[in-house]
Amino acid sequence: VDEDNLLVSAWLNISVDAVQGTDQKTDTFWEKVWQYFCENNTYGTTRSVSSVTSRWGTISREISKFAGLLAKIEARNPSGSTDQMKLEDAKVLYMKSSHNKKVAFAFEHCWAVLKNQPKWTTLKKKSKGLPQTPSSIDQVGSNNDDTVVLERPIGRKAEKAKRKRTDGDTAFEDYLAKKLQYIQDAQEQEKEALRIKADRVRVEAERVDIEKESHEKDKEALRIKADRVRVDAQRADIEKERLRLDTIREEGRVMTMETSGMNEKEKLYFENLKDEILARHNLE
Repeated sequence: VDEDNLLVSAWLNISVDAVQGTDQKTDTFWEKVWQYFCENNTYGTTRSVSSVTSRWGTISREISKFAGLLAKIEARNPSGSTDQMKLEDAKVLYMKSSHNKKVAFAFEHCWAVLKNQPKWTTLKKKSKGLPQTPSSIDQVGSNNDDTVVLERPIGRKAEKAKRKRTDGDTAFEDYLAKKLQYIQDAQEQEKEALRIKADRVRVEAERVDIEKESHEKDKEALRIKADRVRVDAQRADIEKERLRLDTIREEGRVMTMETSGMNEKEKLYFENLKDEILARHNLE
């Protein structure tokens, strides 16, 4: 994307500098584009003149196809459609076109800068002369053999006349720089928004994990507490059984105690105890 934007900037800067005249050869023109590209390339990549020319051919061809499709959609003037909706419709149509099935339009970043250039704005006029049929869509913005025309700058007189008509306007190079900067800033903002969204998702996932871990700890604490209550109940039952057995043994000892050798008071005491034991067991 960055290299494509730089190549677009190089093409625009060299092609709009038409005051030098049109007597330069095509090779000279693309040599200048390549020099501009190399001088401003801060991405650590290298490209030859032929590589730059080939890449521009791809960009120009695909943008021409896309511009033709968009021009057809705009010519239909669908009711209630905004510019953004038309742009999205053109993307869908691009994917469905005969030469680009299931291939998304990959040069929107270049289209945003080049769409107002005469090479592509004239496609709107061209589309009005074609019938509104599906087959006409592929005729706009592309050739059957996909031949790419490498554009030459306009003539000296035409350029001087153009600059005279637009006297007082912002220099085109400044406009282009601002346009490219706007695109780059928008891309950076989109990247930052995606990063923030990813951070939020990560934080939310961590929060869910912490809550899940806390819930598991609470469940384990309740299980331990329930185990302790169960153990305490078992201990109480055991203690109760031990006391019952001790009582039985003591009662048995009293009931079998020999009282014939006791004095009257002792004998009376144990006889009363025996009566109480029998009364508790309903044996009287």
